[in-house]
Amino acid sequence: MKNIKNIIKKALLFTGSTLLLAACSLNVPPPDQFSDPDAITDVNTGRSLLTSCYLSYPHQEYEFSLLGNDFCPTNLSGKDVETQNLYNWQDKNISNLSSTVWPAYYTCISNCDVLLERIDKITTETAADLQEKQAIKAEAQLLKAMCYFDLLRIYATPYDENPDVDGIIIKNMFGFETNGRSSKKVCIGMINSLITEASEVRNQPSKNGWLSQTAADYLLAETALYMGDYKKAAEYADDVIEQGDDSKIGGESYSRLWRTESYGGRIFAFNTQNSYYVAIEYDNSEGDYYAINPAFTFTDEDVRAKYTLYPKDQNGKTRNLMGKYNMMNKQGTQPNYINRMRYAGAYFIAAEAYARDNNEQMARERINHYLQLVSADPIAESVTGDALVQAILAEKYKEFVGEGSNYFDLKRTHADLNRLSTWGGAATAKISKDDYRWNFPIPASEYKYNNNVTQNDKWPINR
Repeated sequence: MKNIKNIIKKALLFTGSTLLLAACSLNVPPPDQFSDPDAITDVNTGRSLLTSCYLSYPHQEYEFSLLGNDFCPTNLSGKDVETQNLYNWQDKNISNLSSTVWPAYYTCISNCDVLLERIDKITTETAADLQEKQAIKAEAQLLKAMCYFDLLRIYATPYDENPDVDGIIIKNMFGFETNGRSSKKVCIGMINSLITEASEVRNQPSKNGWLSQTAADYLLAETALYMGDYKKAAEYADDVIEQGDDSKIGGESYSRLWRTESYGGRIFAFNTQNSYYVAIEYDNSEGDYYAINPAFTFTDEDVRAKYTLYPKDQNGKTRNLMGKYNMMNKQGTQPNYINRMRYAGAYFIAAEAYARDNNEQMARERINHYLQLVSADPIAESVTGDALVQAILAEKYKEFVGEGSNYFDLKRTHADLNRLSTWGGAATAKISKDDYRWNFPIPASEYKYNNNVTQNDKWPINR
């Protein structure tokens, strides 16, 4: 939380004031304390405030990878008790993570609300200015929708378990509110409304660090898959795929996802000027606390292997440590982008959606086309039914290992989760698909001051 405060403080220097985070997550200061309302008058100051919104978006990709199926402990994992306990799904450590996640997302939402409430004050003199103003509004809406979508997936039960039960708190304005939790159905309706309105704006930034019209289509595909609306999920995902370029997805182009420059093979990635994914490393010479789950194997020809796996001698053998950002850090390259949406994801969404909608021919066509692009083995014609769905998900888990997304797919699909021994040699425990800890606890900072909020099942309330 301290890092997030520092980032926001630096980002808002242009307004002449700083964001003062309140003790309870939704008890944020009034707008005049956040920034000078009169400072947001043109597209330049509007874009500057939008930059601060992007910077305030929380990044716990490593923590959610620990909670997912991405990693196994190494011989060094015991030297970081906090992450070891989080890997083992200890209640206290999940609660501690929740106390950071909840206020961080609502801080980002509040930042977006400030901008959206002041967008009408931005004056435009040219057609280019008007287009920029519309783009700024659309990007703020998409970022806000992403925050709510993440919160919904973290704190609510999977959507298919009953859309009418508690989701998350929806804020209706910038400032202090003590709202109760809206239903999952209401929450996803609000999220999709934000995305749909933003998707109507023609906005295709030249750099990866800004949300685009293509990103809006990608988010609509994600939310449709989450809701189990497989026809729409496939439709939106196909729209995204059509906007891609095969030459920028597979082969040597794949390496550009793990370089520092903006790249057309990404749809959206967060800019970062800070160290990223360094917490996994114990020491550059001795190795990491966690390694890649040995269940994730790649053929020699699969171009993903070179960037997903980082072979290193540790504990007397060559091990497959996490590649991607971790590899960049070890090689002395500071990541400039944190990948959030890329064309690979659209292929996996489309493939799963088609398979679940009993269109196995299209499912296999989508997944095998992508696997061909990365020189991986195709899924055989003999794999059908639920086995096809599981094969698609298995490839997806390999593709996005360490990026923090596998946890959400495991929860959505009601999967049991093994906790592994050192180097993944055996399962030491199983997290059942109906374990209450899949739904994070509402943190004490919220329900202590908000009598209208309800706690998730089996988590305590200490008012």
